[in-house]
Amino acid sequence: MNNKKKCFVIMPFSRTYKLTKEKWTEIFEHKIKPAVEESGCGYNCERYELRRANITKDILDELNNAHLVVTDLTGSNPNVLWELGVRHTLSKRTILIAQDKKFLPSDLKDYPLITYKYAQTPAEVNRFRQDIKSRLKDIEADPEKPDSPVADFLQIKNIDILAYEKAANLKKISALISEISYNINVCNTILKRARRNQQLRKQGKEEKISIAGDRFETCCLELLLSTHYVTLPKDHIQGAIELLSILRDLNSGLNLWQNEAYEEGVERNLTDRIPSIKIIFRDFLKNLGKIASDYATDNYQEPITPPIVLSSPKHEKYVPIGK
Repeated sequence: MNNKKKCFVIMPFSRTYKLTKEKWTEIFEHKIKPAVEESGCGYNCERYELRRANITKDILDELNNAHLVVTDLTGSNPNVLWELGVRHTLSKRTILIAQDKKFLPSDLKDYPLITYKYAQTPAEVNRFRQDIKSRLKDIEADPEKPDSPVADFLQIKNIDILAYEKAANLKKISALISEISYNINVCNTILKRARRNQQLRKQGKEEKISIAGDRFETCCLELLLSTHYVTLPKDHIQGAIELLSILRDLNSGLNLWQNEAYEEGVERNLTDRIPSIKIIFRDFLKNLGKIASDYATDNYQEPITPPIVLSSPKHEKYVPIGK
């Protein structure tokens, strides 16, 4: 079984720059192919062979699938330049060679070019092979390193996208921190109003403190759980789910608190639960603050595989990825 990587060579087939078809074949067979295959980097070197097929489609397949492409720019052949442009659009890992620097297009002047001669001395042959070997080792060390104007542009674009996404996520985290902080104050307000109402009842007064505007906010927490815009560790997600359930239950209790038939019972329930709930809020806020700080400084390591939190262990058999 051949496990070697493919190197596809883009070069002229017919007479170009005073070189016949036979001479181009000689260049491939005796210069390029040995330099690539004898480099020790594990490549099979091929160029396109004419056959009964859609030539353009076959070449596009080669340009897309080859791990490495070597492009001979000698003679500025239009087909070679077009194929190079396609390769730059599809992938990285492209080596440029030519018999003279004058054949390097101005748009590529900032990218390395390996030069060679048709008639070479043994020393020049060795230099060409060493140059190819050096470029291959560089590619093996960093296969995704941009090596064309297209790759450089896409990298900048991706960096811009990631920066925008990071800024947007930081805003969402900040909003969630503000929401949790607000909810801690709601806890304090409810406790104060409950104590005041208890005092008023002891004094035999019918008046009571209204709690009509006191509700816990959940929209930022719901956004985190519904979109996972930042992937949290599994225990943090479980904590967020439990916290959301607590908040919804507390809001239901606040709705009942306004009903005189349930007022004192609900009030006792809230005053008993809220101290421990405040501790949950504070712990969650501390964790969130640490995540926000690490995320802002690019030190937050998101889990490679987003954790899946199921509401019941029985559901695991339906979701094998969750195991």
